[in-house]
Amino acid sequence: MAKSPTEQIRDLSTELVILRERDAAHRREIEELKTHYRHETLRREAADEKHQGDVAELKSETAHLRQENAVLKQQLQDHIKQVEVWDGRRWGLFVLLVGAVLSLSSGLVISLSRK
Repeated sequence: MAKSPTEQIRDLSTELVILRERDAAHRREIEELKTHYRHETLRREAADEKHQGDVAELKSETAHLRQENAVLKQQLQDHIKQVEVWDGRRWGLFVLLVGAVLSLSSGLVISLSRK
């Protein structure tokens, strides 16, 4: 049986109210999602800035450590050179002392053999 025009209008009005409520709920949900997205974006940006600061700090520290390493390598090379120089001097002194001892002992042997 066909509905009367008043019943059809009432049904359409009821359906319109339901659709408006759904539309309002969807709009609220969209606003909540937008707000959540904004907060997430701000949080990510803050985290990115912090990470960039950490990276810059680590780069600076790495550069400082490389410079310190280069200085230490140079000091080691200088120390090795000094050790080599002193080692040569020690051997020269040792040879000189052995020569002096041999010279004195030969002089002593000659003087003892003349007596």
